[in-house]
Amino acid sequence: MAQALLSVDSAQFSCSICLELLRDPVTIPCGHSYCMSCLTKHWDRQPVCSCPQCRATFSPRPKLGRNNLLVEMMQKLSIVGQTEGPSAPPLYELLASAEGQGFEHATFDVSSVRPEATDGQRILGETRRQLAAQIKERESEVQQLKHSLKSFSRMAKAAVKDSSRIFSELMEFLEHRRVEMKELIRAQEKAELTRAENHLQHLERQISELRRRDAELEGVFHAQDQQLIAQMCQSFGRPVPEASSSLTVSPHISFGPVRMAISQLKEQLQTLYNTEFPNVTSAVKTVSLLQMEKTNTEVCDSAHIPALDNRADLLQYFCPLSLDPFTAHRELSLTEGNHMVRRTGEIQAYPDHPDRFDSWVQVLCREGLQGRNYWEVEWDGHQVALGLTYENIGRKGSSDHCRLGHNSLSWSLQCSSSSFVLCHGNQKKTVEVPSGSVSRRIGVFLDHDVGLLCFYMVTPRGVHLLHRVETKFDMPLYPAVWLGANCSVSLCTVN
Repeated sequence: MAQALLSVDSAQFSCSICLELLRDPVTIPCGHSYCMSCLTKHWDRQPVCSCPQCRATFSPRPKLGRNNLLVEMMQKLSIVGQTEGPSAPPLYELLASAEGQGFEHATFDVSSVRPEATDGQRILGETRRQLAAQIKERESEVQQLKHSLKSFSRMAKAAVKDSSRIFSELMEFLEHRRVEMKELIRAQEKAELTRAENHLQHLERQISELRRRDAELEGVFHAQDQQLIAQMCQSFGRPVPEASSSLTVSPHISFGPVRMAISQLKEQLQTLYNTEFPNVTSAVKTVSLLQMEKTNTEVCDSAHIPALDNRADLLQYFCPLSLDPFTAHRELSLTEGNHMVRRTGEIQAYPDHPDRFDSWVQVLCREGLQGRNYWEVEWDGHQVALGLTYENIGRKGSSDHCRLGHNSLSWSLQCSSSSFVLCHGNQKKTVEVPSGSVSRRIGVFLDHDVGLLCFYMVTPRGVHLLHRVETKFDMPLYPAVWLGANCSVSLCTVN
């Protein structure tokens, strides 16, 4: 039987990952078989080892060993593809013969292999295989939809949190303006009252002086001394000094113009809100979990990835960013409209906030990114880390769960004057930089939908790719930085 021929469909011996005949087949604990290289690459890209067909998970990762039985059957199957004619014995006879020679397999029942007696049975078998494929496809869609539902709920929760934070900032801004207006009115009140009281005291002194003179003249009048009367009248005839005689009380004093100006400001803000809020509601309604499938042309266009070595192509996806003061560690000082951050060692008077890092000296950007985005930063100092993270990264404590690039929620590029290291989870990889191209400006490109993250060194001659990450992103990513002592990072603007 060394040259026995197999009467069997080769599709039954194909790998569901590469869709080709099995190469170095391996069988995993759930019973499914794959090419050893295909399964190894698939598991290397996944955080959890699972079967691509039935989604069964395995922990720890199973040790893969070649299935020698499948190798022998594949070798005989390859003979079938090279031989013409119907003279090959059917598979059930071959296996029955092997069974008589001591063939055993824990998950394979030789007695179940029998020839199809009629064309109807063959058609029935093919139809059932098609139905099984459709069921598998629908089950995969169900799993994907369930995962998308959870992710969508998380994103909706994050959007609610962001909108609440923004409105809180707006209310805080208005409260500051209210306090400023109150202080302005009180300061004006105090200044005018001080001026009025000074003028009042001056008038009272003048009245006292005039009354004193009148009393003296009355005494002289009774003395009947004409010469003395003439002298005193001549002396008292000079007017009392009136340095503030030009000041008069305003007959129409009122704070009505102040109230009118504030009312006009309120009306303008209400008009602006009513004008712009429809854009906000439209943006909310464009967020859709389910959408119609695109045509092949649209799919090709959306799958097109720009040239990743051309800065001009990358800049068409440039997005302006701003740092979030509610997440900044208290050792960080934000300046230039929240576009620059410094670590000076001085504690800033930031209010308590649940999103603020209290141990790792880090800060996030306000913007949660999806789609394609590109931005550039410049850093200064001994060491910084630039990267991205999901919003649910830890904020309190000194564990790696809160540290940028040292958990499964974030990626970072650690930059120093002598080296660059990419960090994700518990993995670190040193990035080689060609001599003569060292620059303090770093570019970052994110294609959220494709699952692509690239770090660049930006030089006057263009961009140099430092490292690229290919993975799957489930939620919006927030740009973030960590700063060493006496370091700074600036978010660059591009004309």
